[in-house]
Amino acid sequence: MNAAPDLLAEVSWECARAGAGSTQAPELGWVIAPVPGTAAQALRDIGDPGALNRTYDADDWWWHCEFTVESAGQHALSIGGVATFYEVLVDDDVVLDECNMFIAHNLDLHLTKGRHTLLVHCRSLQPLLARRRPRPRWKSPDLVHQNLRWVRTSLLGRQIGGVQSPAPVGPWRPITLRHCGHPQLRSSRLRTECADDGSGTVQVVVELLGIDRSADVTVQVGDAEAPLDVAGHQGTVTATGSITLPRVERWWPHTHGTQPLYDVIVTAGSAEFHIGRVGFRTVAVDRSDGAFTLRVNDIPIFARGACWSPTDPVSLCDGDLRRHLETVRDGNHNVIRVSGTGVYPSAGFLDLCDELGLLIWQDCMFAFFDAPDEDDFNATLAEEVRQLLESFGGRPSLAVVCGSSDAEEQAAYLGLPPEKWVAPVAATLIPRLVAEHAPGTPYVSSSPSGSPLPSMVNAGPSHYYGVGAYLQPTTDARRAGVRFASECLCMACPAEPMDSIEGVVAQRRLGHHPAWKALIHRDAQSSWDLEDIREWYTRHLFGLDPIELRRADGSHAAAVARATVATVFEDVLSEWRRPDSSCAGSIVFEGHDVGFGGGIGIVDGHGRPKAPWYVMRRLMEPVAVMLTNEGVNGLAIHIANDGPRSWEGQLRVDLVSDGGHIGESLTLPVQAPVPGTTVDLMTALGEFRDISYIHRFGPPAYDVVAVTLVAPDGSEVSQASFLAGPRLRPVDAHLGLDATARQEEGDCWLLDVSTDRFAQWVHVNVDGWQPDDSWFHLLPGATRTVRLQPRPDVLPGPPRGEVMALNAARSTRIAVAP
Repeated sequence: MNAAPDLLAEVSWECARAGAGSTQAPELGWVIAPVPGTAAQALRDIGDPGALNRTYDADDWWWHCEFTVESAGQHALSIGGVATFYEVLVDDDVVLDECNMFIAHNLDLHLTKGRHTLLVHCRSLQPLLARRRPRPRWKSPDLVHQNLRWVRTSLLGRQIGGVQSPAPVGPWRPITLRHCGHPQLRSSRLRTECADDGSGTVQVVVELLGIDRSADVTVQVGDAEAPLDVAGHQGTVTATGSITLPRVERWWPHTHGTQPLYDVIVTAGSAEFHIGRVGFRTVAVDRSDGAFTLRVNDIPIFARGACWSPTDPVSLCDGDLRRHLETVRDGNHNVIRVSGTGVYPSAGFLDLCDELGLLIWQDCMFAFFDAPDEDDFNATLAEEVRQLLESFGGRPSLAVVCGSSDAEEQAAYLGLPPEKWVAPVAATLIPRLVAEHAPGTPYVSSSPSGSPLPSMVNAGPSHYYGVGAYLQPTTDARRAGVRFASECLCMACPAEPMDSIEGVVAQRRLGHHPAWKALIHRDAQSSWDLEDIREWYTRHLFGLDPIELRRADGSHAAAVARATVATVFEDVLSEWRRPDSSCAGSIVFEGHDVGFGGGIGIVDGHGRPKAPWYVMRRLMEPVAVMLTNEGVNGLAIHIANDGPRSWEGQLRVDLVSDGGHIGESLTLPVQAPVPGTTVDLMTALGEFRDISYIHRFGPPAYDVVAVTLVAPDGSEVSQASFLAGPRLRPVDAHLGLDATARQEEGDCWLLDVSTDRFAQWVHVNVDGWQPDDSWFHLLPGATRTVRLQPRPDVLPGPPRGEVMALNAARSTRIAVAP
């Protein structure tokens, strides 16, 4: 049924700054402010030039609105979350005083008919941080103030290093007010269980307002219906019970199966409430012998994805959330790690992850610091974590709960003994709450953890930066013996070109312009950033000097930078995805940029995939082929198969000579059981070839080796290439690259990309259109068809743009088929 109307839905909110310690709302300085929203968002929206650079924790901030009550009586005021120390006043009476931005509140108010005033007063954090507190066991170099460990707030805008943003202050989650005369849902808790006989049970607890306790209350899930037990006083009841479905379909991450969801509907008398949707699955972690392997429905899963933080850290809103998460899914990711430096996800985020088949690794909002162990702190934390876990109730997407991010690692780096690495809240309080409110959900005390030292990667979840910040060759991805990378592959990558003023300005800023560097992640204690790291790999892999490239041709320098990151991703993920790898997961840091430029995200600030996204998409297909260099043993062909059944088809091997023609080709039948198989290429060829160019008896006979999986219907499923000799092909003035667009039914266009000679790192740039593939190698005489989908900023008419290869002398304009 429809809920009672929200009396605040159409009101106009305003906010204003006041001095720290203010006791009354200011008379002047009010500006229009969206709610939910933050002070920084309100100032940004009115064009304040200092909006993104202000220290918001230095002042008090007030929000104000007026509303009208048509019918006197009981009303329910819902406060979704306010950052951070705040009070709520109705007609100058304080109705709530809180110190945790992550806790929601439901308040009962008796309101008379007429006009009323609602105020939200956010107090300055600086005087509160200045109070003397017990010292931590270690000091975090990442915090702007050590006493932030006592404050339950986001670390966005309160970290040293990283990408800077304003500290969130204000009502960042919705505030609603409804009359209680209408039947309405106050709160709900759901939990699911799967049985070995194929049945599934849903446990239900709902609190209903405006319902007579004598009413019959039932729950319906699918075709099953069951009564609920009712208790409470007149007008407010709590209904509890369970319902069992004799046979349920299991929910899977989208890489492994379908996502059946079941509506849960509670009926109380004539009122009907849609409580939510649930899914049935089991989730566990295999930790044997140092492993960390997610198992969904008893099947081991290679977890792949990226870390997530708010796409707009100024407002804490995620904008077009469906488009963002569909991009995650379309990249063949199956897990999202919600990092402990941001905020907890919204209900809409969780709904979409359930629908799209995305698992969630959920950090508690602790990072870098030694969490206190004190009664008042533990009490507010317990309520915070309880609400978090209940928001996941019945949802199949929850895969892991993590007590903190980087905390144990920080303690170890600073020389503390192992018994002091884990904060008591992460060792006892949080796991107890997980066992109570999300039983069976895997828990880890911190990311990283589980190895003898948090810096080691050969046991448990780890933060692997051997390839990356520690400047190891890509072969270290195998040598290190990574078991599960819960953070990895953090490297600045320029966004794809954009034909706009913003795109042109960004291109000119490439390198050391302050506006460009503002989007580049840098650790708090380092003198280098992650663009410096990428440039080291440009020298190491391609033998090029990035400084000279930028001086000569900024556009080509950006393309080489993208190709560098693409090559690193291809090398590392090929090692980890191969079936006999010890690694069971890779979560890239970070999923998206917060602005347009050269950030570390694999998706740019406008939601457009960058070069490493395309590489990851291809390597993480449910059935994918990859090549690894085994030195004197030649090349190994690895076929990964997520299942659920064996894959059968053809394996085609093409050996390219001089970049101009395929000198030899071999096709053989192949069968890849779950989780995959490995084929030795030398054995498949039946005689010696120096295909890896390790023996070097002379010039390489073949400069490119390509392997392609071909389905029984003749379609190409997956392709991988190995480049013998130098990793960068010389510029070829006679490449013969061609691109023609043709329209399908509706808004979709297909782009046929072909080449006469081998084209390295072909990339498609079409403003307003999203290609489903880019940054790939193309064999001589081959054609690849790329699907183009319109983006919201698409212009009328056919796609206009160009196709380029790293070894092309010039770009190729896209022609349109008649």
